[in-house]
Amino acid sequence: MGKATLVLVTLASLGFGLLVGFSLVDDESEDAGVESTDTGLLVSTGGAPTFRYLSLVDVSSHDAESGDPFADGENFIGRDGRWKSETLQIQLAGDSRVEYKVFMSQGDSFVFNWQVEGEDIYYDFHAHDSAFGEEFYTRYDDGRAISRSGTIVAAYDGQHGWYWQNLEPDDVTLKLEVAGFYDKIVEIALQDE
Repeated sequence: MGKATLVLVTLASLGFGLLVGFSLVDDESEDAGVESTDTGLLVSTGGAPTFRYLSLVDVSSHDAESGDPFADGENFIGRDGRWKSETLQIQLAGDSRVEYKVFMSQGDSFVFNWQVEGEDIYYDFHAHDSAFGEEFYTRYDDGRAISRSGTIVAAYDGQHGWYWQNLEPDDVTLKLEVAGFYDKIVEIALQDE
């Protein structure tokens, strides 16, 4: 992947972090993790890094050397781990199911795209960490589709991933593409229902 793709991955991750931040805080509470500053709105993402929206006020300052407008970039998230990307081809037989999880540390992020050749399938994009209890989970998205794309910034350490179920009798091939900062992707063994 080129530099332009890496930049898009990073920007998408930061943008999604802002969305996650608003969904995890209560705007009415002083302890909600949202505070206003002279330079914009800071948004807590539930323990992950804080992000700031930029407005025209934020770029009214000028760089002393060039005279160009600028804004401080505290939305940068440095990572010690190596950026990586993976593509998986998953065979999903008719009337079967499978689950894949991405193991991540708090603040790690990835972008993803999955698609199937064939009929739409049921999907459930969710996360959990046993540190919060065996029954705890976060549901990001679910439904029926032939493809889905998005970005996740991990608000906590844990497993973030997908459960897919082929509700039709015909086999389908699912292609999963993931790129970003994470530990590993694994297939989770499912128990028979």
